[in-house]
Amino acid sequence: MNARILGFLVTVTAAVFGISAPASAIDAVLYEVTEAVKVTPRGSSFKSSAATLTGDVAAGTALCPTWLTQQLNMAACTIVVRATGKADDATGVGPAGGDFDVVVQDWNNADAPEIVVMKGNISGTIDLSPAFQKQQPLGSISGRFSARGLPGTVMANAKADGTFSGKFRLPFRQAGKASYLLDDGSIVLAQPQEFSLGQAMVRLEVSFAAGK
Repeated sequence: MNARILGFLVTVTAAVFGISAPASAIDAVLYEVTEAVKVTPRGSSFKSSAATLTGDVAAGTALCPTWLTQQLNMAACTIVVRATGKADDATGVGPAGGDFDVVVQDWNNADAPEIVVMKGNISGTIDLSPAFQKQQPLGSISGRFSARGLPGTVMANAKADGTFSGKFRLPFRQAGKASYLLDDGSIVLAQPQEFSLGQAMVRLEVSFAAGK
């Protein structure tokens, strides 16, 4: 995947995936499952990107309260994010925003969770300067989130607001194998569940701070 990609939002530890854990605790691990990048007419520079991400949000966090996971007998909540952004072609920094759904499982546990119980919005700044300027497969994101539970669902009347920050890990090939670069400079292989249709996905590790 091209280094100029936008992945976006928003503790499932890395141990769940059988990889080395990053330095700081995280509240969600998301993966970019689709992306569409627009470029200038000459096709030589990045213009904007739209992406869809999904992943798990840890129980006991702002978007996945403990009472919800206990009531529904879940280990974590699932989030689906639709994001757009525009990183400056020179600096790698720019605005980003989008919306998301928190979803839970229905009766068919052979399928992915898909019942929407909360909807929200995100806005912030994306920084892909490590990838744009230093050819390092990393990036970051920070901003605010706001979410409300859907009427008629188990999350009716629930509210969540605060800030978030995240680290992108862009897959790259090391000795011919898809890998990720960690904060300490070590390299880990992408695990089977980190692939979609045979391609390793951009990984986003997110931390939330409610009410700030």
